[in-house]
Amino acid sequence: MSLQGKGFYTYILPETEGGDPAKIVSEAQKAGLSHVLVKIADGTRPFGLTGSNDHTLPVVRALQEAGIQVWGWHYVYGSDPQGEAAIAVKRVRELGVDGYIVDAEAEYKNKRQAAKTYMAALRRDLPALPIALSSFRFPNYHPELPWAEFLEKCDIHMPQVYWEQAHNVDWQLRESKKQCDALPNARPYIPTGAAYGTPGWDPTVDDVRTFMDTAKDLGLEAVNFFQWDYCRKNLPALWTAIAEYDWPFTPPDEYIPLPPSDSFTSLYITAVSGRDLAAVRKLYLSASVQVRDGKSLEGAAAIRQGYRDFFAAISADAAFGFTRFEPDGEALAVEWNAVGPGKTVRVKETLELKGKRVLKQETTVS
Repeated sequence: MSLQGKGFYTYILPETEGGDPAKIVSEAQKAGLSHVLVKIADGTRPFGLTGSNDHTLPVVRALQEAGIQVWGWHYVYGSDPQGEAAIAVKRVRELGVDGYIVDAEAEYKNKRQAAKTYMAALRRDLPALPIALSSFRFPNYHPELPWAEFLEKCDIHMPQVYWEQAHNVDWQLRESKKQCDALPNARPYIPTGAAYGTPGWDPTVDDVRTFMDTAKDLGLEAVNFFQWDYCRKNLPALWTAIAEYDWPFTPPDEYIPLPPSDSFTSLYITAVSGRDLAAVRKLYLSASVQVRDGKSLEGAAAIRQGYRDFFAAISADAAFGFTRFEPDGEALAVEWNAVGPGKTVRVKETLELKGKRVLKQETTVS
């Protein structure tokens, strides 16, 4: 899923418009935001909860229903990469966010194997989800960070171009892009600008306007700012300047909020996009029938074998994207694509369900 236009990071949601989903949506719309980035985990712990109260889920749902993408960000340390990946996958599935951001900074320096382990686990369990890296603006100053290992499994690079104690925004943004583009496994560049202050320094209205002007001049499709609640409370002129800056965006045609993690639709998407034959098998009854391009497969075992053959015919590098899922009682219409090098496989399906199992399925592949 691509990003266009302006986005804002949030940090502690109860301090962002009082945590009120309706107010957050209203301010995001008035500011012309195409996306909002919310913190969902820190290390191996979930973030955005107070006890059993998840502040994040209602905000995610409200923004998505308003047509605003929501990406979850996660500060990672590298001490327990498997644990960090596990909580990332859990929170992504619970919340149904549209993308995931790895915030890896000083703690991950000189931890190349940890980065490999973490990113491999993420991609194994979230094969179709857009993933971005958020880290230092100037990679040349931080060669110890495992840039190549992170970016290899990412789709987007979101460097933190924070021009603290300076106002040479144009130069810093151009130099940051130059250095990021020269990295191994370089990815499309979407920078994050400063919308916060430090002792003795605040970004100016001219700074943020120059940041966005320069981004457009560089041909960038989107920018982000950090962070919402500080800017709204302490730098209201900056918020106004960002809100008034004209950056039209067109929501992607395929944009749809993900379903709840415990629904059949979510289970189906996870099983298919992960090419998980064991999980696929569990979705079908022993009496299930699947008709694929006129060929009938009867029984869960035969359908599983059919999926094995189907997955084998799709490039191992293909990215899965679901463009439609419409439940209607005990029926479900699904459309998805597998986009690989030089070839896109398009699938349309109608499923008749019995509980959370498939009774009958008709599939067309083109």
